[in-house]
This record gives sequence, C-alpha cells and structure tokens, in this order.
Amino acid sequence: MKRIVFLLVINLLVLTVFAQVQVYPAGHLPDQSKLVKGSIVTYALPTTTLKMTVSVSKVQDVRGYFADYAESLLGLTNIIQQNRTYYTLNSVDVEPITTADMSQCYHVFSTNPATIASWEEMRLANPVLFPETTPTSYQTHTASLSDFFKNYADISYTQQSEAFVETKIIDGVVTQVPASHTKTVSKSFENKAREAADAIMKSRKAQYNLVAGEQETPYSGEAIQTMLAELKNWENNYMSLFTGVSIADTLVYVVYCTPKGPTSDPIFYFNTDKGFNQENGLTSDAYFLNLDFVYSTASFVMDAMPVYNINGICVRNPVPMTVKLMHNNKTLQNFGVINMYQFGDIHHLDPSSKKPIDISKIGFIF
Repeated sequence: MKRIVFLLVINLLVLTVFAQVQVYPAGHLPDQSKLVKGSIVTYALPTTTLKMTVSVSKVQDVRGYFADYAESLLGLTNIIQQNRTYYTLNSVDVEPITTADMSQCYHVFSTNPATIASWEEMRLANPVLFPETTPTSYQTHTASLSDFFKNYADISYTQQSEAFVETKIIDGVVTQVPASHTKTVSKSFENKAREAADAIMKSRKAQYNLVAGEQETPYSGEAIQTMLAELKNWENNYMSLFTGVSIADTLVYVVYCTPKGPTSDPIFYFNTDKGFNQENGLTSDAYFLNLDFVYSTASFVMDAMPVYNINGICVRNPVPMTVKLMHNNKTLQNFGVINMYQFGDIHHLDPSSKKPIDISKIGFIF
C-alpha cells in the first residue's frame, strides 16, 4: 500500500512539473493553451551568421601625354601603354554574429505567472537579432589625378627671333645695320616632350647641386630638405607625363551568409575586369565558403522540427567549425575556427529541474 501511494505521489509531482512548463514547436500549439492569457512566450534557437567584409581596389591606369617619347628621350620602357580600369581583391574578413534561427521556433507554455513575467522581462531586455540579408557597400578611399597631370597644358606656340643685317643709306653713305625679327611658330608635339624632358633633367641637376653642396648660400638642413622635396615633386610631375599615372579607389562590400551545410552557395563573384558582383557571374569567378567540423566524429545532421509536445526547453549549443574561403577548388583564405550554432544537436533540458531557466541565454524571445 505504501508503495502504491509513493508511486502516485511521484506521478503527481511529474504531472505538476509538466503542467508548469510545456514546449511546443511553432505552429503546433494546442487550442487549450491559447486560452490561458499571458501564459505563452515564443523563442527561437540561435544560429550563426557570418558578416563578410570584402575590400576591393579599383585601379585606373591613365596613359601619359608623352608616352610615345618616353623611351627615346628618357630611356623608359616600363610605362602605361593604354588607358584601362581593372580590379584587385585586397582582403576578405569574417565576423560571426549570433542571430535568430526562424526555422527553429518554439512556444513555451507555463501556468506560473512569475515565470512568464520573468520571460517577458528577458524579451524586453534582449531584442531579437535577425540575420542580415541585404548587402551594403561604401568607399573608404578615393584617389584622383593630380592637378598638374589633369590640368597640364603646354603652350602650342613659341616666339622665335631671327637676326639679320639691313642695308641702309645714312647721310648718303651705304651702311649695314644689325636688325632682328620676331615671329610666332607652332611647336611640334615632340618639341613639347623635349621641353618636359629638359625640365626633368634640370630638376635632377638642381637636386644634385643641393646635395653636393655646390650652392653659394649656406642653407640650413631643413631648407635643403624642403627644396629637395619641391624639386622631386617637380620631377615626378613631369615624369608622369611620360610614364602615366595609376589611381586606386578602395571599395568595401559587406555581405552576410548563414551557412546550412559544408559548402555554401556562391558568396560573391569577382574578376579583374568587372570587380565585385553578388548577383551573377561565371563559375570561374565564384567564391564559396567551405566548413568542416573540428572533431571528426561529428556529422552534418540537422535536427528536424518535431510536431509533438516536447517535455523540456529545447536548446542548441554551438560547435567549432573550420571556415575557409574557396575559389576554383583552392583555399584562398583560412578564417580559422568559428563556433557555429546551426550544426549543433538540439536537445531538451530536464523538465523536472526546479532551477529557473533563462531563455535569453538559450535563444531569442519574441
């Protein structure tokens, strides 16, 4: 008899615990639970979203005005031969963000008003963070042509003086008198290039004289450094007329990815001609994420959403994963180990535990 009473007491306690907290998958809440006002909260298990920051350089090569004379006048061969624009991939950084997994939502039913009140406080104190999907972009550095190169304009005409002798009769005497005549002539493009090359040579000679101390005035060290910098800048400006210039803009793109398996869909596409693209591209331009468990005993088995009453709060712990950026079946970058929630097993907390449950540490409360 005592044994029967003991079993009845145990069953009553278990039923009481179950009645206090019950968990139902989203969309499978019994009608009778809905009748209890203020006794239900909904929470989502966490997932890991990867925020990827992609840095790209947009490089514009501008051919110099006097590129055709770079080799003949200055002996330069490594110059920009034509105008073009191309892109280079600078870096890809990854930041893990814990967000709400809307595919794993649960209703928690409790007959204890204090429990519900504490969960409501948690909900207000911890707003739900949803996975970002919209990519963003911004420009961190903008370069432009120097004013000298952009506004360079050589005078197309020059004044030439011609000296000659005029024969004049002065006081009845035939006399030859020196005379001159100035005329305006058009400069050829080659002459303009020669003048620019001469400016480079003059700058180099002046720099040499300053360093060699051949100037008459005893300039201070700071004054010499200032003059050298100005002369070098002058030389570089004229040199760019032969070599051309490259200007680079740094573009940054931020994309978000929530991996569901060992290999992601293409995160972005990139090539040197078109740069960054997230919408479409050739297979050879695709960049993927590759994920693998740190512990070989784990497997990619995702828990299916149950369709029945769950006795206990559902939780999911993150598991360490190696994350790599892949391109053309090669590892482009190894991001190391990142804890990922979506690949962890879902299990239930003991419903008989009397310890208060902080759902805000388990997931996101709606």
